Amino acid sequence: MENNDTRIPREIQWPIVLYYLYLHFSALFGLHIMITEAKWTTLFYTICLVHISVLSLTAGAHRLWAHACFKAHAILRVFLVLGQTLICQGSLYDWVLEHRLHHKYFGTEKDPFNANRGFLFAYLKNKMMTNHPDHEKLLKSVDVKDIEQDPIIVWQKRFYWLLNPLLMAVIVFIPTELWNESLICSILIVGFLRVTILLHCSWILNSASIIWGLDPLNKYSIQTNLVFIVNKSLWPQYHYLLPWDYQSGEFGNYNKGCYTAHIRVWAALRLITDLRTIDTDGIRKAMVDAASTGQDIKQCVEKYTLDPNLLKIKCELDLERIPY
Repeated sequence: MENNDTRIPREIQWPIVLYYLYLHFSALFGLHIMITEAKWTTLFYTICLVHISVLSLTAGAHRLWAHACFKAHAILRVFLVLGQTLICQGSLYDWVLEHRLHHKYFGTEKDPFNANRGFLFAYLKNKMMTNHPDHEKLLKSVDVKDIEQDPIIVWQKRFYWLLNPLLMAVIVFIPTELWNESLICSILIVGFLRVTILLHCSWILNSASIIWGLDPLNKYSIQTNLVFIVNKSLWPQYHYLLPWDYQSGEFGNYNKGCYTAHIRVWAALRLITDLRTIDTDGIRKAMVDAASTGQDIKQCVEKYTLDPNLLKIKCELDLERIPY
């Protein structure tokens, strides 16, 4: 049996290194052009595109499809798939497959973003190095039957390499046609700079437990000065225990944040249903069950999953019964 602490040699893939160098130098040039030449409408337009894609990454690829935190209407799923396509990180099917593998073997050499190798490996180096020798075999062991039954995901996977350049061309040419932005500005800002920002937003999710997470044995971090910059907590570790809780934020928070707010707005509009979460009482009951039966805590917790929409309805009914 493989020892999780045994490092497997990884070789640098120089063509990928050169590609990322080219991408980042082009993004830096795009940043310079944005400050010196671009129109403010192009800046606003790029910020909106970044927001849509990060929303598609966090609420869509991560919470909806990778962890099945809720169910979404077809219109919303199409919107999120198109937003994820603009990240230029491959099909959503492949992203979910890799992320589920990451959770299944978290913290081991089989984890493609092994946090035990350090921040740089989890964040960046894993993209530029060879995979685990059994990587393809491990991917086949991951259960993705649910997303294989989603026709929108299957459609995007099948036509990704046609859809991606088509969408890229459309969003790059919009500034040149609508407000006479120069083509070079649009390519460098809407193209290279935007894609580079989005890739970093995606990569940072793989190292969230390092950036925002505390050592589970320590209530307060005393070994780093990052506490003055980054709000650290145990919520990233909680996410690996209960990944299906829709309230777990990607950036070290819980029950708050812009993307969680978007999910609640969509729930109010009936675009999403069956949100999965758990309250403190449910956690207590699950811990009692785990202690008394010897079952895994994750299996026990599943029994006490609740839909916050149903909980809200229950609270409203309880209030109506209170005599005045």
